[in-house]
Amino acid sequence: MIKVVLIVVIAAFAIYFFYPKSPEARHWLSTNNNKYALAGNRFASTEDAISFVDTLYAAGAVKVSIPKDSIYDDEKRIKTEGGPYADALEITLPKSPSEQEELFGIINQEAIKQGMAFNPSEDVLRNRALLWWD
Repeated sequence: MIKVVLIVVIAAFAIYFFYPKSPEARHWLSTNNNKYALAGNRFASTEDAISFVDTLYAAGAVKVSIPKDSIYDDEKRIKTEGGPYADALEITLPKSPSEQEELFGIINQEAIKQGMAFNPSEDVLRNRALLWWD
């Protein structure tokens, strides 16, 4: 039993410290040399995307990240576009339902623009919401 617990603790430690984490969006965007680093079909420029991230924080987001699996950072793209590209944001929500309300409105507007519907009871997992642009 002690061996199993020890293995689980070591695995959790390894995952926490060595698994690549999703970068914080504002920092990732502001250090990216790609002029259209996020969802080029939605944002006119990287600066426009940064403004949107700032809007999410102003509405109460605890953290806004670029999901690691939504980053396209192949060598050719970086060479031709100046930096990596991403097509999604992950929003960590405040715990209070009243504090989530404004963010849900923004998320819902983005979903509608993409021809989707946002349902917090189904689309919020582990207090996080995903925005993805096609």
